[in-house]
Amino acid sequence: MLRILIFVAVAMVAFVALAQLLRRTGMFFPDSHGDWNHPGVENVTFTTSDGVKLHGWYFRATDANAPLLVWFHGNGGNLTYRVEPAEKLARRGISVFLFDWRGYGKSEGRPTERTLFHDALAAYDFAVTRAKPENIVLYGESLGGPYAAWVAKKKKARCVILENSFPSLKDLGNALYAPLPLGWTAPRALRTTDWLNDAGIPVLVMHGRRDSIIPYRLGEQIFNELRVPKEMLTADTADHAAIPYVEPRYYEAVVRFVNR
Repeated sequence: MLRILIFVAVAMVAFVALAQLLRRTGMFFPDSHGDWNHPGVENVTFTTSDGVKLHGWYFRATDANAPLLVWFHGNGGNLTYRVEPAEKLARRGISVFLFDWRGYGKSEGRPTERTLFHDALAAYDFAVTRAKPENIVLYGESLGGPYAAWVAKKKKARCVILENSFPSLKDLGNALYAPLPLGWTAPRALRTTDWLNDAGIPVLVMHGRRDSIIPYRLGEQIFNELRVPKEMLTADTADHAAIPYVEPRYYEAVVRFVNR
């Protein structure tokens, strides 16, 4: 019996250690490469509450009172990868503030799960210097989803848009590493759906059926568990983070939702 107990204890320690290793090393893939010569956008530098200088681009719509969409991008690339949809949204009457998390693009620092909360809040604080809180749209792409949801819970905003995101880190871990239930080692982390329900503002959920990173069923789970005004756009042909580029209804859906 003692040997069995020792084996179980060692197995549990190894299980938790594996989960924490994956959590530290498998979440962030910062990139500083890209085309940084982009005339017509405003370069923005702002500082987080813990003293890290971040970089962003501001795409201004013609109307000075236009809604302002704050884009919380995913865990790969940098803001230069999101220029096309930002430009097209601005031409359709929605200003866009693209910013890079710490360690990405031209932003200083090193990304961690905890410190990105500082970055998200700093991005919001900059946005309200350009638009009224009731005109702020929080757009969470992939890993950016829970941070957009957290800001929605903490601050005033117009609505939230999620693109290929997940209900919680627990749900994502269980889905990615099945049959190992690694997500159960992070029961309270990145709780996108819970925070959106706490925020109580309208949510547009967008997810691609062919998402090879975050399964489509996780997007459905978010939508089904939301208790706020909600809509869902399913992109039948879209892989991960591809909806703006392959879904013909994308711009119409976003503009209509924001302007309702």
